[in-house]
Amino acid sequence: MMLHIGIDDTDSPNGMCTTYLGALLYKEISRLAEPLDLPKLIRLNPNVPYKTRGNGAVAMSFEVDEEDIPKIKRLVLEIVEKLADLTHENTNPGVVFLEEEIPEELTEFTYQAIWEHISIEESEKVAKDVDAEIYKFKLGRGIVGALAAIGHPLREFTYELLAYRKRELWGTPRKVNKESVFEMDKQFYPFTYDNVDPYKGSVLITPHGKDPVLVGIRGIDKNKVLLAFESITIKEPVEFYQIFKTNQSTDEHLRFKKIAELKQFDNAVIKARVVRRYWEKGRHVFFEVDDGTGRLRVAAFEPTKGFRRYVRMLIEGDEIIATGGVKEFEGVLTLNLEKFYPVKLAKKIEYKKPKCPECGGTMKSKGDYLKCKKCGYRMPKVLIPVEVPRELQKKIYEVPPNARRHLSKPLVLPLGEEKILKSINL
Repeated sequence: MMLHIGIDDTDSPNGMCTTYLGALLYKEISRLAEPLDLPKLIRLNPNVPYKTRGNGAVAMSFEVDEEDIPKIKRLVLEIVEKLADLTHENTNPGVVFLEEEIPEELTEFTYQAIWEHISIEESEKVAKDVDAEIYKFKLGRGIVGALAAIGHPLREFTYELLAYRKRELWGTPRKVNKESVFEMDKQFYPFTYDNVDPYKGSVLITPHGKDPVLVGIRGIDKNKVLLAFESITIKEPVEFYQIFKTNQSTDEHLRFKKIAELKQFDNAVIKARVVRRYWEKGRHVFFEVDDGTGRLRVAAFEPTKGFRRYVRMLIEGDEIIATGGVKEFEGVLTLNLEKFYPVKLAKKIEYKKPKCPECGGTMKSKGDYLKCKKCGYRMPKVLIPVEVPRELQKKIYEVPPNARRHLSKPLVLPLGEEKILKSINL
């Protein structure tokens, strides 16, 4: 019979992470039962306040002899209790077991968890309705992600290979040769992607915290992901690696919405008109849009770096499609911009001094009149409106790789522009 297992909320600043625990369990259980597929790494709503570092949960499915099910369940719970950092206040693991087929009701719950904020109580009700067995450690908030990970059908997916470090090396600098990562990226891009940030010249496959992950390589072809991993130079022992199927880079967190419908923690695609051009606070860049149902502040935050340059080119009257997550910032509901597309650009008018009507020379402002620098001719100060070319193009602009959320689909991927292009005629 089939046994589905979901785990979430085991991350802690002291080192442990959900994927490591999930990969270990997948390895151990595969000795007792037949895996039905690769383990799943499911990213949930990136805006919720209670989340792990990447807000990811892990699930796996096996064909199991009925008499082995109790043994496997005990193994899972023992390993979670042993390895999860339960001393940390934000570590509240949840484990879910579901036998036989995954019901449609659970799949619907999965998308709710990607789009909205789901409570523990709502999750407990769904678990009861679908006859799933839940185990809560401390607050047990992890049951939300554990249920959602089991229920995800992965109709669209990518891969991520995660290689893990020896435990004694956790918290020390990772020894991965930078040049070899850039060479790997040249060889395998775009089948693997977001390996490096070409704008900053930095490596993106190596995290910087105390967690067990040594490198994480994302891609659309699992064989090329593995070849890419084997091509880089690593100067420390690798404990083991695991390839996950994942909903990363799918844009499935985004839904088309009117501004009046937006609420805290939503992720949305909106079509609106710029009604207030950019202003800056600190290193963040803001502007305002209106779609006829309401106004909304939009932000390109400092980590988006060069992306902010294009935001500064928007002017009042521009019609755009914008995507991003909605959260309060300084008490104001704000769209954290991920991508935007200028549907219609307003005319940009600049007022310039005319040429001298007598000699064609350059006129200079002198209080309330103009005076020719060449012949001295004077005339009333009248400026001429001139339409100037716009620098923005009708294309999709996206944040750089180091500022990209796990769920955001890079434009380089097949149908990377799909959500925006579908909304042009809304």
